[in-house]
Amino acid sequence: MSASSPIIEDAVAIVPVRDVETSAAFYTGTLGFKLRSITDDKAFAILLHGDAALHLLRSNDEASLQATANHISVYLWVKGLDALYAQFQPKLDKLDEGRVRAPFDQPYGMREFHVKDPDGCLLFFGEEKV
Repeated sequence: MSASSPIIEDAVAIVPVRDVETSAAFYTGTLGFKLRSITDDKAFAILLHGDAALHLLRSNDEASLQATANHISVYLWVKGLDALYAQFQPKLDKLDEGRVRAPFDQPYGMREFHVKDPDGCLLFFGEEKV
C-alpha cells in the first residue's frame, strides 16, 4: 500500500440509549470512561477510555432500544484485564444481579469479563491469553 492510500484508522460503536446523561454517568462513574463531550440538548455524547471511544445516542425508538438490550454488544480490547476488573469491582458489585460476569477464560483464547450498561448493551472486556 502506498503512503498516499487512504486508510480507516479506527471504528467507534454508537450505542442507542434512553438517557444520554444517565448512561454517561454509568460509563464515567462505574467504568472509568472520561466524558469528552455532550451536546447541549443531551442527545449525543462521546466517551473515552485510553484509546477506546464509545458514542451514546439518545433514542426514543423502542425497537432500537430493544435491539440494544437483546442484540448489541461492544468488545473492548484490554491490557491488564484482571487489574481493570479489580479496579471496577467495588462499583460493579453494586449493580443488579445478572449485569456483571467476573473474569473467565474463553475457549477462543481470550480472558474476558462482561458488563451490561443501563440499557442492556453487553460490554465485553477482553484480553488475549498468553
